[in-house]
Amino acid sequence: MGFQVSRMPAKGWNKLLRGLQPYVRSDVVFRSDENPHYPPYVRKFHPHAVHETVKGGRGASTGQGELKKLRFDPIFSLNHTCAMLRANLNRLFRKTWCTTKTIQGLIDHLSIYVVYHNQVLTRDHAPSAVFGAS
Repeated sequence: MGFQVSRMPAKGWNKLLRGLQPYVRSDVVFRSDENPHYPPYVRKFHPHAVHETVKGGRGASTGQGELKKLRFDPIFSLNHTCAMLRANLNRLFRKTWCTTKTIQGLIDHLSIYVVYHNQVLTRDHAPSAVFGAS
């Protein structure tokens, strides 16, 4: 799992997608939700990549309502990972008492969680090539 922290979304996307270049093949397939902001960044840093978009289901506040409606959600693993980030890093709760004081503090916290997520929670699973926001 890669991540980038920035104050401005455009700078974050540039750093993230540039940083992926050494790790993905030039003909990689990126899969995302239908957010119109993603295609220009993918084309800029991965011009030979294929970018597929999928219609995301409307998230449910409880349970798995989105799965019942769609039957299959091709970016479920990404949305689940984002939900786990919010659940396991209290500073990412949408409504929280805990806030991030510094960008470096957030980077450190995310780095610890990424190692735990990749080495403990998902050690028997292949990495996903999807991105987007949940």
